[in-house]
Amino acid sequence: MASIRRRIYKGQGRTSVSWEVRWMNRDGSSSSRSFRSQKEAKAYAHHVESSEYLPISRVRQVRLPFLWDRIVARRKARNQKNSTISVVAQAWDRIAKSSLVEVPISRIDAGWVQDFVNESRESVARKNLAVLRELHREAVLMGFDGLDWTSGVKVKIDPPRRKQFLDSVKVMKLAKLLPSERDSNSVLILAFTGMRVGELAALRVADWDSERRRIHVLQSASFVGGKAEISTTKTKNSERVIPVPSYIADILDNAAVDQEPDSFLWRSSQGKIWRAHNFRKRSGWRQACEAIGFPNLRIHDLRHSYASIVRRSGQADLPTLSKVMGHSSIKVTIDLYGGLFNEDYDDLARGLDDLIGQKMGETAS
Repeated sequence: MASIRRRIYKGQGRTSVSWEVRWMNRDGSSSSRSFRSQKEAKAYAHHVESSEYLPISRVRQVRLPFLWDRIVARRKARNQKNSTISVVAQAWDRIAKSSLVEVPISRIDAGWVQDFVNESRESVARKNLAVLRELHREAVLMGFDGLDWTSGVKVKIDPPRRKQFLDSVKVMKLAKLLPSERDSNSVLILAFTGMRVGELAALRVADWDSERRRIHVLQSASFVGGKAEISTTKTKNSERVIPVPSYIADILDNAAVDQEPDSFLWRSSQGKIWRAHNFRKRSGWRQACEAIGFPNLRIHDLRHSYASIVRRSGQADLPTLSKVMGHSSIKVTIDLYGGLFNEDYDDLARGLDDLIGQKMGETAS
């Protein structure tokens, strides 16, 4: 049987609550795992109690797909969103194509896993390794007593990818190079509102306040198995209001004509939900980026460009930029765009120069 216990931690002026699930293993040892909510703890306790344990000799012969099916079942029992599961499933799909799935888990070792991880760039390798660790934890829950096949495995660090910022002139030039007016307007909307691509796709007519020229970002779209799923925004602070320049407001006003309030405001030329993948594939995006001297520009870089354009306008300090970008905290904004505020150091130095000069003049007199 599994038991659930509420635990309270106090320290550094904060009080936090967690829910601990404890259960007895087949060998007589006990294990525990903590969760943030009681709902998650109950779901996991049910999983532990209802799991069909295998003899250890059979556990050693289990293969990774069997463990993966158990992981998916537990994640669904915890009511995880399909979009969240989909991110992990992408890593599993890569693992499923490797030779790791062809042998019993007792034969997998860290060297084998290291070779597999080395085949991918850093961001992908980290996701692959995270899933392999989860698979090992699942095996341990079933009674697996072999070596940890992720122990000592390292991910090669890629050189940092430089953010790319377009100024307003480059944005307009990029938009004009796209043959379709709708695709051109997609570039302008993203670059002059700072919305994420999923937020633009999920935008409803009712979310556009034409009179006040405000966009209310309330939802985001993700695509799982080719199907669109509309859910809450990336973080709580991602729910925000974005002021819109008049040029973009006219585009959105035209898009809203004769549409129902619950309809998607910005759709594809076929009238379907807007997809960044389809836009990039058929719009001539790559050729246009090369023409303006940014061959590796990503669509997400239009969001970075918005931050740069807003900062250059002189109308936004760090807290304001953080709010309009929908970041979870101002620290995220500093980490991403702190370099855009380097000119403030010059202002600080000039202010100190003036102050020192003034004081020296007073002393001399």
